[in-house]
Amino acid sequence: MIRLTNPYHGGVQYVHPQAIARVIEAGASSQWQGVRSFVKTFDGKTLECSETAYEISVAIAKAQGQP
Repeated sequence: MIRLTNPYHGGVQYVHPQAIARVIEAGASSQWQGVRSFVKTFDGKTLECSETAYEISVAIAKAQGQP
């Protein structure tokens, strides 16, 4: 599981790496609100996250046992 933080209220959620379909870096218009990336899951949900797309990709690789 990887840890993702909600930028609006700081809530934490844990997501299984295999549930993630795509990670997208947020544009400048979203970043002023604290949203740094969007995580799209295979079940169709979109999560707004405080972590960057790069930070999430590193967490996914670590969770999957990759260096």
